[in-house]
Amino acid sequence: MIKAVLLLGSNVGNKKKQLKKAVEKISESHIILKTSKYYQSPSWGYSSENEFLNLGVLIECHCSAEMLLSQLLNIEKQLGRYRSNVAIYQDRNIDIDIILFGQQEIYNENLVVPHPRMHKRKFCLTPLNEIVPNYLVPGMNKTICELLNSCEDKSNVICLS
Repeated sequence: MIKAVLLLGSNVGNKKKQLKKAVEKISESHIILKTSKYYQSPSWGYSSENEFLNLGVLIECHCSAEMLLSQLLNIEKQLGRYRSNVAIYQDRNIDIDIILFGQQEIYNENLVVPHPRMHKRKFCLTPLNEIVPNYLVPGMNKTICELLNSCEDKSNVICLS
């Protein structure tokens, strides 16, 4: 068993409903240990009028990170996520990222863990700080709380519930 930290996001359609459906689908294969409140934030890395809704999720899983990624991509597809072949940020009804996978550092063409931009993103660190503030991030030797406190991102991240 390994604990993994996920970040779910949506900025089109019924965002809260999409996030809830994603958590339900994840719970069919993994144990949900904790979920954060919902957080609203502006788009990051591109311009959009649609605000994001994000949710941090701590799970216990019994598979490899690569298998987890495959399962999460399948859930995104089931929920109607369309991924273009162009590597650009765009609006999406659901996005599920593996942020942390135990204390593993993974670097391959399909997956990099810890997520390589997590420490630069307040919308990621804020919900994670709620559920795993003292999680020591491998390779960074800082906790989620320390990363949030030193994050240079000044985006307005609002807790909704």
